[in-house]
Amino acid sequence: MLNKKIIKKIEEEARKYFKGASGCHDWSHVERVRSLAIRIARKEKADVPMVEAAALLHDIGRKEEMRKKGAVCHAEKGARAARVILGRLGIEKETIDNISHSILAHRYHNSHLVATAEARSLFDADKLDSLGAIGVGRIFLFAGNA
Repeated sequence: MLNKKIIKKIEEEARKYFKGASGCHDWSHVERVRSLAIRIARKEKADVPMVEAAALLHDIGRKEEMRKKGAVCHAEKGARAARVILGRLGIEKETIDNISHSILAHRYHNSHLVATAEARSLFDADKLDSLGAIGVGRIFLFAGNA
């Protein structure tokens, strides 16, 4: 079961992946997506702790993707890493599968279809964070790092 203690451990693990991250996909992006995803999950009657965990982990593969100039998909890399993290924390397989699916499906440019309320909540939150003034600023940061 995902309780506050486990969510805190997931957050601690996820933060490690964002040391030295680019400004367009740094920890502040994760925090904004987390907040939005939780709000959406409540409205959509999704499993809120599961969505929160997925939001914390959704971009842990991003640094690797940028380092390899797109040769790896950050969603796929992140989903694999999330499985390891969640497994170490003793999370049950069904929950790991749902969180991993949410991470895989959050990326617009891959073939993984959004199939659960949890994945939809994360997908929408991540896309909403790319809109508006913050989104425009992130686009400039991303383009400058390419």
